[in-house]
Amino acid sequence: MGQLYELVIGKDQDIKAAIEAFVLEKGWQNVYISGAIGSVYGLEFTAPADSSYPPQAERTLCQGPGEMLSFTGEVMAMERMDPALRGVYKGDGPLFVHIHASVATAGAHVYGGGFHGGKAFRSLKVYLQEV
Repeated sequence: MGQLYELVIGKDQDIKAAIEAFVLEKGWQNVYISGAIGSVYGLEFTAPADSSYPPQAERTLCQGPGEMLSFTGEVMAMERMDPALRGVYKGDGPLFVHIHASVATAGAHVYGGGFHGGKAFRSLKVYLQEV
């Protein structure tokens, strides 16, 4: 595994777009995301709606703000993506950013699943390694 890098995503920045830009700038082909810490808002999660395969995903919105509890995943070129996931994660960029996450909001409510998108509230530090 390569060196651990810290990406600081600033207030109101799109999280997935910032990760994708960082990976493209580095010229990496395969990346492991080991975690993140910070505050977020406007999150969207996906999870299987039933036991069919390929999965039919259901989306859940978490308007936030909230604190990131878990954040782990991978980034790779779209052509390396599992074909069964193409219908679930429709990306328009050159990379597949595949993250599972959970977030806590006021009142100790927790949301989680496949991370589809969201923004940094104050800031979010994401930890990445080239594989």
